[in-house]
Amino acid sequence: MTGRSSSDRARRNAAVQRLMDNADQSLSLLASLGDAPTLTAGLIPDSSLAPSSESFHFSSTSTNFGIPDDVNVAARDETENNDTRVLDPVVHPSVHHGLLHVKGVFPDQSTEFVDVDPRITTVRDLKHALCECRDSARALGLPARDARVMFGGQVVEDAWLVVDCGVGFEGAIHIVKATTVANSFFSRSGKKTQRPDPKLSISSISSVYQQEQPSNDEVMHQLATFNHSLSLGNVPSSRGALFSRHVRPEEAFFAEMVADFYDNLERVEDSDLYCEKLLIGYIDVLQTRLEKLEAALPGNWNTRGTSMMAQERLQNDITELRDERNTWRLLFELRQVCRTSKKLSDGEDRSMMLDAGAEELQFEMVEDDAVRLLETRNETFKVQKAVMTWLESIALESTLNISDKRGASGSRTLRMMRKNVFSGEGINMDPDAVLRDGDDRILPDDMEDEAELMKAVWLFIRAGRMSDAIDLCIRSGQPWRAASLSGGNFVGASETNERKDLQVERWGNPLRVLWKSMCWRLSEQAADRKVLKSNSLLAKKYEELIYAALSGNIPIMTKSSLCESWEDHCWAFLQGITEQQLDEIMFKLLKVKMQSSQLIVGSNAHYLRHFSSLLEKTKYLKRYQADLDMLFDELRGSQSELVRMQANQPHRQIQAKLVTAKFQYIVSSVLDTLLLNPKDDSYHWDLQLDSTIKSDEISSIFLRFAAHFIMFASFTGEQFDEQAGHMIVKLYIRHLVKHQQLQFVPIYASRLPTVGAIEIYVQMLSSVEDTLERELCVKRIVENAGMDVLSTVLQVVVERLCDRYRLVAQQQQQKKGELVSSDVPTTDIDRRRIRTIGILCFYPEHRAEMLIRANLLTRQFLLEGKFAAVKELVEESLPKDLIGALEMNCDTQLLRADDEIKRAMREFLCWRAYVQASTQFDLWRNCINNSGAEVLSLYSKEKDYLDDLMLHVSRSAAAMLEVLHFENGWLLGCSNDANEDVAIRRRCLPPLVFNLHFIQLESAKTIMRLSHYPEDAKAELARPLLEKSMEVADVVAGDHYGVYNALDQDHCRDLLHGFRESAVALAFVESMAVCDQSERTRLPCDHKRDEGDTANVQSPQ
Repeated sequence: MTGRSSSDRARRNAAVQRLMDNADQSLSLLASLGDAPTLTAGLIPDSSLAPSSESFHFSSTSTNFGIPDDVNVAARDETENNDTRVLDPVVHPSVHHGLLHVKGVFPDQSTEFVDVDPRITTVRDLKHALCECRDSARALGLPARDARVMFGGQVVEDAWLVVDCGVGFEGAIHIVKATTVANSFFSRSGKKTQRPDPKLSISSISSVYQQEQPSNDEVMHQLATFNHSLSLGNVPSSRGALFSRHVRPEEAFFAEMVADFYDNLERVEDSDLYCEKLLIGYIDVLQTRLEKLEAALPGNWNTRGTSMMAQERLQNDITELRDERNTWRLLFELRQVCRTSKKLSDGEDRSMMLDAGAEELQFEMVEDDAVRLLETRNETFKVQKAVMTWLESIALESTLNISDKRGASGSRTLRMMRKNVFSGEGINMDPDAVLRDGDDRILPDDMEDEAELMKAVWLFIRAGRMSDAIDLCIRSGQPWRAASLSGGNFVGASETNERKDLQVERWGNPLRVLWKSMCWRLSEQAADRKVLKSNSLLAKKYEELIYAALSGNIPIMTKSSLCESWEDHCWAFLQGITEQQLDEIMFKLLKVKMQSSQLIVGSNAHYLRHFSSLLEKTKYLKRYQADLDMLFDELRGSQSELVRMQANQPHRQIQAKLVTAKFQYIVSSVLDTLLLNPKDDSYHWDLQLDSTIKSDEISSIFLRFAAHFIMFASFTGEQFDEQAGHMIVKLYIRHLVKHQQLQFVPIYASRLPTVGAIEIYVQMLSSVEDTLERELCVKRIVENAGMDVLSTVLQVVVERLCDRYRLVAQQQQQKKGELVSSDVPTTDIDRRRIRTIGILCFYPEHRAEMLIRANLLTRQFLLEGKFAAVKELVEESLPKDLIGALEMNCDTQLLRADDEIKRAMREFLCWRAYVQASTQFDLWRNCINNSGAEVLSLYSKEKDYLDDLMLHVSRSAAAMLEVLHFENGWLLGCSNDANEDVAIRRRCLPPLVFNLHFIQLESAKTIMRLSHYPEDAKAELARPLLEKSMEVADVVAGDHYGVYNALDQDHCRDLLHGFRESAVALAFVESMAVCDQSERTRLPCDHKRDEGDTANVQSPQ
């Protein structure tokens, strides 16, 4: 039994593992679609941050794919015990509770795991959780505040959401110290943006209020058939590469849309339609982002373990993004009015215009004709209708589908009456029964259904969906209520060809005013005291609100607790204002008709009395028709606290002023006041990256909106304070630079004045240290601004950075109290100064400027005694072909004249010769110190050593002579500062003179110390060296090169001592040679004398 159980478990585990592997692949694909508008059901989170000590594993969702929980537990346990199934290192979306199972690697290569909800968890939360699990403060000396999170070699900012770092990524999360990280640059392929064609005709919203021409609305059809040449680039659905460095999705999409907008601008024929296309793109991006964030709201999943701060931050983002989307929607609606008005004023669609005589009402007109006349002649009315359309689109999101509790059989109370449940009791079920008899006999479920129905009807009316409200009443078994809602249609007629007799089709309510008067009375009808149930009272409130909206009874709507928001109050007023204008023109049409005939509907005194009474009640609304600002001002002082609060919010203020085209007020009184310091009215381009300013308190969402709003208004020709607009765009650029989103900066800076753009580019490049990142920034600048601007930018950047780093280096040197010498080590600041020159190496047109800056930096290093830095600059940092490339491309240099370039080339050759001489001297010194003559035990070793020594002596001497005998004098005539040239020569040339003397004298001494080498050979080798060391005097004394001018009296005295030492050594070598020769001449005589003595001795024998 046990064996069978274990085998069954093994089979089940294998089956579960296959399901989980397939689920993992599917989830990886889904997670890579980072900006899908909806979330998969399998990713509904259970908590936002849950520390985990488990090994990495995959488990099923709450739906479990049809597998029991105990099977999942067994499969997970087996997975934990099987090391071969652990993927290391990996970060992957875990199906378990819909969380992301994150593995963190610490500097000591230890690992910890946490489960997070990537949509609401910040990187800071993730970092603190990992550090707490590891106890890194105690174990590693790395507290969470000093730690940073790195993914894929890139630093992730603490404020980012985990989802913005890429959900479907493969790799490890590394916890590192803050001082060890470095940023890199990821950007999209940039496109060159262009200035708008000044000849392109663009209409502004403010022009609508100056138009007096009829209009025709065919916008949606035109947008649907929009020419492909005007379409913007498609927005990608997955942005994993871009999210490897934090950027809010909407920031990236908005930047790309703006770039594509200006890139395709020159191919545009209809600029107004093109602007509306951009607005549609903005709205779509925000809508997609809203859907994604709303899916992560706490109400959509279990909030256990979710921090309140994360929930609040998520809700604030949703609110702000929704407000921004609504503002762009309003701008879109208003631009449609402005575009159609412009078309008619330019003479298009003349067939839709009424002739001059049609400006007055005619007897032959029906009510629909009068409405059309109002809509085509009154521009203010068109704006009001556009604003109502916008308000209704906002309300459309709140419509609801009522539950089907009642079913097809209608009221439950009525069904029970039919079953004689209430036998003997008189119960009426007519529409007015509740108001007349009370609700004590009505079942609670019926009253709940009634309240729900009334709410749904109100929401449909509020959203401008009257037909849906009528259909809902019919489906709910209340056709009488549907009829009460249908009396507001105007009378119209048209001929139809469906029948041979050409019957005239008619529609509308000829007694519309009477219907409106009854609606007005119903809206003011108070509930009877017999109505006691809460749902009955709620239904009555909604009913009053519905009939108040149909009749234009604004006081009832605005005082109702169910009409609570700023948008609801705006719609209520505009509903009343537009209805008043329609009623007024209907009354005028009725008077025109009555002048010709009394045989028309509504010509009786009773009807006219109702009409006059209705107009009298709404007469006060005329004051809002000419000036809607009065309406919005009154809403800011509303009796409702919520309406007052919303009316004073930035987006509501902007929306209110957009309606009246007060762009100057929006920029100067809303955006300027909110973002800029009122005490600082200066117009400057300093990004203040190291300072805290007022806009730091504003969210990045609003900063982005403000910048794009300014750019759009500027493009469409709206009138506002341009300087304030420039400062607002600068604030958003500051946000991008501070958050290292440098790939987007040129898109916005290119829309500013050239002076400001150059200063912003300079500050941006000055904040970048990485060479690759600098190169990508430079490419973005040249794509958006051109080579001339880039040349100026690079020149200023190099000059500014060099001066800044030089000041820091001098302060460091003064702080250490070091005296200026020639062996000051190279510091990090010095290397930054060197890397700064590298900014000029990206394009060949800047090589001359690079050479001049390198020469200047070399002078500074030498005067600071940093020869090691000079060597690193000249030999390692500058391109090897710098001079050759300059000679070939001298005519293409942008920043310097030919004469200046030639002098710079000569100066660089001087530095190169000096560095080469110093390098050769170092090689000779290493050879001398590497193996002394006294330690060489064999002749062969001494010979090899001597070969190397003589090679280095000759090379070093030649290199030094090349400096000392440089054509026309080393460093003479290279700059305009002769005093500095003299100072540098006095610092550099004396050591070379002494070294030239020293290498030959010391080499001769080394040769003479050889033990196994023949004496005569040593003398032959040492003698030329000593003679050349004496010839250094000729090198110094030559007038052509002026080396002696670089020597002071102390140098001359020391040099004379050196010459005396060389003379003594030379005399010693000469004496040795004389001795050797006399010894050689003496040896043959002594040999003959010895032979004679031997012969004499032998001779007697």
